[in-house]
Amino acid sequence: MSSHHRSWLKSIWHRLRPAPAFIVPGEFNRNSRNVSSLMPPEDSGALLLEKMQRHIGLQTLANSRLLDFGCGVRFSQAILNRGIPIRSYTGIDCFAEMIDFLRAAVRDPRFSYVFLDAHHPSYNPQGRPLSGQTSLPLPLQAFDILSLFSVITHQNPADAASILTMLRRYTAVGGHLFFTCFLDEEIAEYEDRSPENDGGRCFYNPDFLAHLVEGCGWRVVKRAPSEGPLIGHSFVCALA
Repeated sequence: MSSHHRSWLKSIWHRLRPAPAFIVPGEFNRNSRNVSSLMPPEDSGALLLEKMQRHIGLQTLANSRLLDFGCGVRFSQAILNRGIPIRSYTGIDCFAEMIDFLRAAVRDPRFSYVFLDAHHPSYNPQGRPLSGQTSLPLPLQAFDILSLFSVITHQNPADAASILTMLRRYTAVGGHLFFTCFLDEEIAEYEDRSPENDGGRCFYNPDFLAHLVEGCGWRVVKRAPSEGPLIGHSFVCALA
């Protein structure tokens, strides 16, 4: 197929494609430029949800209650604008204005959102430090899948352990944790490679990270390699 023919087909596809029903202001889309330059956020969100579903071993999310920690907006966009079946979606984030927007704009009863005033040196420097005992305004053992996309990539080991320990209490029997991370076998344990050393790009030795996860009460079920730039290395975990 010639490049002219491909361009013509692409233009037809864009004209015939339904306009998204749920539109998010640009300031709330905080995906990396490497990803946002490839496709709209609802498309990258749909692909990530499909990859997570496949790695966990599910045919569909229709029966799943998903707790998305560090949610952003693209999974809401993907589920609503692409008609992805899901039992329920709960998003948690430390970006208060974005959570306020999502609560006001999303009327689908399957969706709910939680603002967590969690400290992060880059994203929420005035927030409160998390611990493994931090409580969420959510029912215990209520979620089949807990996802952390591009969350551990911005956490030091102590904060990662607090998040992993906290989320364990909200996982249903038979549920799974899915998270993405930056791995480097050449380092001993952990390195923050951001210029400001503020959690911008956090790398882990894979065995060190697996040991940290297991110390928080999880059992590593699967590891998957990076499929950059869309998705980093990933872990699937179950309750230990």
